[in-house]
This record gives sequence, structure tokens and C-alpha cells, in this order.
Amino acid sequence: MERIWGPVNGFYFAAYAAPVGDGDRYASYAKVCWTSPDSYWDADCAFKIFGGEKHRSLDAALTSVALYARNEVSCLPRHARTLAEQRQRFHIPIPRLFVASFLRHRAA
Repeated sequence: MERIWGPVNGFYFAAYAAPVGDGDRYASYAKVCWTSPDSYWDADCAFKIFGGEKHRSLDAALTSVALYARNEVSCLPRHARTLAEQRQRFHIPIPRLFVASFLRHRAA
């Protein structure tokens, strides 16, 4: 089961949950993305999050990883939101985005 939502602080989220073991528990994963993805599997992600594998339902697994993802994004420095918005607006390749950001930060 997949869920995609956002933007939250300039980032989009793609989450995925699946049964593990005998199917009585569920694991969850999320990708924090620069732009709105079409699916979890095709997401252009900034980083990934593991939400655990002991959830009792698919909804509980997705809800848990959604909270983890929101918490991780809220801990990022303010400048991360600017980078995400620039990535969305101008489709700048990641290495170039970080180099430009670093040079602007060093000049300030």
C-alpha cells in the first residue's frame, strides 16, 4: 500500500507499507522527496526513512512512518526548505544545487 502527500516544509513524502513474516505485522518505509512523486518506487528522494516492522495494520504502518517523516523534516535547517523549493521550481540537479547553496552561504 502506498501513500503520497505534501508539500510539508517544501518536501513531498512517498510512503509504502507491506506485510512481513507470516503477514501478521507490517513494515513501513518513506522517502522524503524534492518534488511530488508519481509513486513510491519512482520518487526523486532526498533521503529515506524506515518506519519499523512491528505494526498491526497497513494504516498503522503508514501513519507511523508519516509521523517519522514529518519529524525528520521539521528538524532540518531552514535552508533545506529553500533548497527543496529551488529544486521544484528550477529542476536543478542535486550536485549543482548544493554547490550553488554552499557558495552563497560562504559569501554571506
